[in-house]
Amino acid sequence: MSDAVFVPQGDLLIPQSSAIGPWFPGVQHGGAIAGVFARAIERVPSAVPMTTTRLSIDMSRRVPMGATRVDTEVVRDGKRIQAIEARYVVDDEIVGRATAMRVRIAEDLSVPNPVLPEDQIPSDPDTHPAITWTFAGPLDFAASFDFRRSEDDDGRVAGWMKMEKPFVEGESNDPRVLIAAVADMIPSGGSVLDYERMISINADLVISLHRPPEGEWLGFTAAVRGEGNGYGQADATLFDHRGRIGRALKSLLIDTR
Repeated sequence: MSDAVFVPQGDLLIPQSSAIGPWFPGVQHGGAIAGVFARAIERVPSAVPMTTTRLSIDMSRRVPMGATRVDTEVVRDGKRIQAIEARYVVDDEIVGRATAMRVRIAEDLSVPNPVLPEDQIPSDPDTHPAITWTFAGPLDFAASFDFRRSEDDDGRVAGWMKMEKPFVEGESNDPRVLIAAVADMIPSGGSVLDYERMISINADLVISLHRPPEGEWLGFTAAVRGEGNGYGQADATLFDHRGRIGRALKSLLIDTR
């Protein structure tokens, strides 16, 4: 068994035991799915250098631990904007969909970049306690990360994550890929609910970036909101070692076990 999360086999990725999620046996973790989607988007050729500014993922059903591929289709291609649709296929069945927007890179053009209070970078990873997982087994995808997190009295969570194994065997970990996995694992219902009685599943994930992430450590500040009606939202600001890079949103489905 490889130490990586996925092993490439031709056009396929074979999920290893560390790709599994905590909610159901034999089901891929949402963070692993998000990372595979991001990897596929980054591999789509473009006429000029481009960067991904938005990735929207719909995960409307459980994704089994089978041979995986992502089929991509460029639905708008140009020298300034590229729009992509992607399908997550496991054992030849579509189990998830995504769309992405990419824009050309022009280094001589810029917009104002104000620093707002919510853009303040979290303190260094060493200042946050490491998470000890109580609901996920040792092979859960989240256990592939050095995960540091703390919460203040107002329910605002801050933390950092660094992947400690290859995401895909034979490939260097790419922060443009891993930010999607980190965005999926921002605090959600599982961080505020009784895991023994409740489940919290995010059926979607939207990531919006104003610049590509850099480095091994990727951070966030986040909050979970809801009205007690069986659903809610997780809202996060994303960071790297230089500062703010964008935002992430998840819709949460809350239910009893």
